[in-house]
Amino acid sequence: MSLELSVQGQRGSFRLQVEATLQPRGVTVLFGPSGAGKSSLLRMVAGLDHCDGVISFADQTWLSAEMELAPWQRPIGMLFQQPTLFRHLTVQGNLDYVARRRQSPVGQQAQVIEQTGIGPLLARRVEGLSGGESQRVALARALLGAPQLLLLDEPLSALDEAHKRELLDLIALAARSVPVLYVTHNMDELLRLADQVWLMERGRIIAQGPASQELSRLDGSLAQRADATALLAGLVADYAREDHLQGITVGDATLWLPVEQQLVAGESVRLRIAARDVSLCLSAPDDSSILNILPARVVGLREVGPGQCLVQLALAGQCILARISGRSARQLSLFPGADVYAQIKAVALV
Repeated sequence: MSLELSVQGQRGSFRLQVEATLQPRGVTVLFGPSGAGKSSLLRMVAGLDHCDGVISFADQTWLSAEMELAPWQRPIGMLFQQPTLFRHLTVQGNLDYVARRRQSPVGQQAQVIEQTGIGPLLARRVEGLSGGESQRVALARALLGAPQLLLLDEPLSALDEAHKRELLDLIALAARSVPVLYVTHNMDELLRLADQVWLMERGRIIAQGPASQELSRLDGSLAQRADATALLAGLVADYAREDHLQGITVGDATLWLPVEQQLVAGESVRLRIAARDVSLCLSAPDDSSILNILPARVVGLREVGPGQCLVQLALAGQCILARISGRSARQLSLFPGADVYAQIKAVALV
């Protein structure tokens, strides 16, 4: 059930014009700086702000020149920066109200309560909840009525780190059964959640595609950032118990990372590798403290600032980035197609 957009809207002097396609599964992160138009676009998709053009979802038209569905007629759930709960009701009262309005299927409320872990909160009044608890309840409300699309507008911006991690896990769980369009300008949230990325600047989608592809594109805006980071897909492999190191296979290669407890063998995981944590050499050193030294091939190079060079590398069938000095690039005589060794100083699970 893909979402197709071709919309235009005006907000004072700011003009938004977007053509994009949302994939029918997983999390699509709408990413860009503040003021790019991300929240405005989300509200247009929801029908909360007027726009012109065409919006269709699956086989249903939401907006055209001849018609426009009201927000309540669109099969969506929404979560905002600040939870929009009825403060005079209990948590249970909030859920009951939405269940009646959306005619939730029998048994769905109990399922959502279990999924979001809000059972202990049901008797409490909303005004007594913490920020993290309020957002969990708001997410539960958004999931009631079996929405076919979740629209999330920077839902973590007011939360501390512990509550952010908790809600990210819940959103990732929800995305297994319903597609999510997630607005943020936070790179950590993109790396944690994104299957697909829409990059937005000045009211336009300037790039869209798989997260791993957009993160490692040399000519992309994400690679130009100081915190440029690549994502690698891997499988959990052997565990070195004595050293508390978990092996992750990526193609024919194995990367090691420190973990507090052993992961489930064979489980699919994503690794994040920052460009600044990758150095290059022409031969494999045998006296290095760095554990992850893997053969790679240079795909391309690009200057990214005074004396700085960004190198795109093919590694085990995927791509990572290395940010090195221009002098280092010259000393190594790097060129597209050159074989090198990538020394990866830090690897982290997403």
